[in-house]
Amino acid sequence: MVRILFVMSGSLRLEHGNDTVRLVTSKQCVCLARSERFVVTAQDDETHVVVLSLIHRIEFCEQDIFDKVMPYDSVVPTESVPMLSMHPAIERLLSTFFTIRQMFNCVRYHRMKATELFMMIKVLYTPTEHAYFFQSMIQPQDNFRVFVCNNYDKAQGVAELASLAGMSLSVFKRRFAEHFNDSVYHWMMRQKALKVFTDIRDGEDSTKALMNKYGFRHYTQFSRFCKNYLQATPAQLINSIKKK
Repeated sequence: MVRILFVMSGSLRLEHGNDTVRLVTSKQCVCLARSERFVVTAQDDETHVVVLSLIHRIEFCEQDIFDKVMPYDSVVPTESVPMLSMHPAIERLLSTFFTIRQMFNCVRYHRMKATELFMMIKVLYTPTEHAYFFQSMIQPQDNFRVFVCNNYDKAQGVAELASLAGMSLSVFKRRFAEHFNDSVYHWMMRQKALKVFTDIRDGEDSTKALMNKYGFRHYTQFSRFCKNYLQATPAQLINSIKKK
């Protein structure tokens, strides 16, 4: 299930895999994807967190929260632990959630408050913020472009990405061409090239490390890839960044 953590006070340290370590501080909320393992540690004794677990899609007023409102030209950053600042109205709602002790175990009370919370999320945050925060829940029917941008790096190739979208390969390629005006393979290679360039720009100067990270077994293969998509060899790219 998807879990949303609302940090009312204090702070949390989140660890995800070997790379991602995030600090979620007071008045922030974070959405943790289903089927992913996170290690969450309170940083002090005053940390107070409200946890909401979601099994189904989010609905309010009989409408899905993603119902045809996200702009199709939005650029949504892909993050394993997306965070937002908590709106003061949501903070006030959550701060009163457990004031009535007799209601602690009332399922109907929790459902009522969850509905109120989702109504606030719907109107207090923008569609782009919805797409960013709930990115692990977005499906192709919600926003095809956002789904592709948030999931392409989870797939080893075009066929696997089509499978993640729940589409046949031919249907997926047709939908992709309609939205991106490009072939799936060429677009995915360009995204990989941009990541390679970003790593070099950020200081990575080991060709071997780049090859291992992006799945290239031979230098000639990696060099040809860089020439095709970045118009320079790996060595030329690294040297050009060092000269700046």
